[in-house]
Order: sequence, then C-alpha cells, then structure tokens
Amino acid sequence: MRRRIASPAILGAVAALIVGLALSGCSSPAAPPVSLSISVYQQRTDYAIRGAQIEITNHSSLDLQITSATFASNWFAKTVASTSTPNQLLAKSTTDFRLILAAGRCDAPQAAPVVHVAYTRPDGSTGTTTVIPTIPFDSIAIVHAQDCARQDFEKVATISIAPALRFDPPVAAADGKRAALLDLTFTPTGAPGSVTLHSTEDTTLLAQREGPLRTIDLTLTAASPPTTVTLDFVPEGCLQHRIAEDKIGTLIPLRVDAGSYRNALFSVPVSPAVKDALFTWVGAYCGW
Repeated sequence: MRRRIASPAILGAVAALIVGLALSGCSSPAAPPVSLSISVYQQRTDYAIRGAQIEITNHSSLDLQITSATFASNWFAKTVASTSTPNQLLAKSTTDFRLILAAGRCDAPQAAPVVHVAYTRPDGSTGTTTVIPTIPFDSIAIVHAQDCARQDFEKVATISIAPALRFDPPVAAADGKRAALLDLTFTPTGAPGSVTLHSTEDTTLLAQREGPLRTIDLTLTAASPPTTVTLDFVPEGCLQHRIAEDKIGTLIPLRVDAGSYRNALFSVPVSPAVKDALFTWVGAYCGW
C-alpha cells in the first residue's frame, strides 16, 4: 500500500466527491462532512499479478479509517475487495488500496466501474459512499482488451507452455552461455472460426535471438493440427536487478488476431518452475 501527501496535480486530476450527511446513513446529524476523490489504476508492479489500486484522496480536514473498499465492473466477473483495509487515510493525503482483479468478462459493451468505500471518522461516526471512479491511463480498458483477445483466441486454439526449459546446446559450455528454449503448443478446440498468431516479442528479461519481434504468422482453425512453436532466448541483459525486481520478465507476449480483436497483444505466464529455471539460467549465462 502506497501513502503520500496529495499534490495539487493529484487533487486536480480527479473530480472531488463531497460526502455529507445524505451519503452517510450511519452518521449522526452533527457528523462533519467528508470530501473524497477516487480513481482505479494499475502500477507496473500490478501487471504480473493482475492487480490494481483504488486510489483515495481525502480532501477533508479529518483523519479517516477506511474500513472497506470494493471495486466492481461489467468487465470483471465479480466484485472484489481490497486487502489493504482497514487502514488509516490521513487528512489532505492520498492512499492506494490494493486489489486483485476478478476474471474478465467480455459480454458487456461498457465497463460501468463502481467503487464502494466505508469509513469511520475520529468521533466514531461512520459513512459510506459509492462512486464512479476515474480510470487514469485507460488501465481497465487495457486489461479488458487483453482478457477478451485471449478468450477469443483460446475459443479456437488453447495455449499451453512446456513445463520445463530446453537448451541450445543441450550441454552447457564452460562459459555457461547457451540459449533457453521454451515450447508453446497451440491446440485447436474444434470451434468454428480462425485465429492468427502474428508474432512474439521480447520481455524485460528475455531477448529472442531472432530479434525483439519474431514474425510467426500462424493461422489456426478447427482443421489445423496441434502446432508447437519454439521460442529461443538469451538474457536481455546481465543486470542482477532485472531478476531481483522482475515483475513481467517471464510473461510471454503474443500478438494475435482473434475474434473482433486485430493486432491485439496479451501475455501468457510461465509456470513457477519454469520461472525459477529461467532465473537460474540467466545467472549461469551471466556468470553470477
């Protein structure tokens, strides 16, 4: 959870919501007003874990205890609650409340995001508010497009990643420098339609030997056989912090046509065992 004093830029970036007696059913008649603004967005560290942040700015002069914060949207399968509550939200400050997004839904044209917040004032009185949050950087739309492009792709062909790495050459040389090979298998489901895997891309940790964007142009239909594509990698660089700080380095980016999505990009995660093997291989390759 991130806490900071609200800057003028933050205060101006979202419309302030005045929460008074009318929105505070549990408050006493003399309860002082509360002014909050709320947004939902992703930090870089959220991408790999499908996380997001409910950012709440407290414009009032009261220190609040946020007792619950939930997020719902037509683009996600269920309402999710932040695990960062209960937690204090100081006067004139901004705090982020972490959450993990639910599975994607692709049958609604509009996101219709809603955040519900419950809080307690210093005098013990309570209040709630339900708002339409601002969505900086189109974070939720980006997640939605990734969810639905992958869902449409896997209606026609499922994606499976090998449970172990292979290497080229199979036996490591004295200097430890060999490429890591990762097999992705695409298996048609028998459903009508077609999908195309246009390319794979580098990550912050893994560089493809063919270049940062490898063209594949594999089209799959119900009549296609299962097809395995072997990706071959060398480390993107030999900087130890890339492993220590890794968030998305082992998510494999695929650019596809699927359903109504054209040139869409989504990433598939490797298993924990393969992730560990990639880290170990980078260390051996770099001589750490």
